[in-house]
Amino acid sequence: MAKQEKYARLCKEKMAEEIISRINEHPNFVITSHMGSSTADLEVLRKSLKKSSSNYLVVKNSILKVVFDKMKLTDEVSKIDGGMGLSFGGNDILATCKALSNFAGTHDKFKIKGAIVDGKSIAPDKVKILASLPPKEVLLSQVFAGMKSPITGFVNTLSGVIRKFVYVVDAVRVSKQSAGVTEPAAE
Repeated sequence: MAKQEKYARLCKEKMAEEIISRINEHPNFVITSHMGSSTADLEVLRKSLKKSSSNYLVVKNSILKVVFDKMKLTDEVSKIDGGMGLSFGGNDILATCKALSNFAGTHDKFKIKGAIVDGKSIAPDKVKILASLPPKEVLLSQVFAGMKSPITGFVNTLSGVIRKFVYVVDAVRVSKQSAGVTEPAAE
């Protein structure tokens, strides 16, 4: 019996090390509760997360507590309740949040408990706000358009001033021609 306990403890330590390794590789992750969700539902979630290069891992509560303690994420320990899972964000944490929020919206038993983004704890309502943001490419194009707009306005203003100057010079020329004033010949 003592050997079985030793192996069980060793197995739990290895699982905790594996989760810590994944967190170190993907420091942005979402904490969820899946209690009452079917295995088929979680497979649907995993497929939707693959599109954003994310994945979902079901974790035992005791192991998750050990992981959070080792990583000094003490605020997150209080979120552990029922069947827990972690979704590790791929390249785009916003896409991960969006997929999880969409899934939670259609599955009442699936709850988002919070997230860790850039080393900071995020509340569940903030995760939903992150999910509502447009994709990274759209945000970048909006920033670029915002930076480009003043420059475009400045160029248009300058071209308007030059255009008005040309109109004034042309009006003076037409006025002189109609008054019969001849221009000196160019040498």
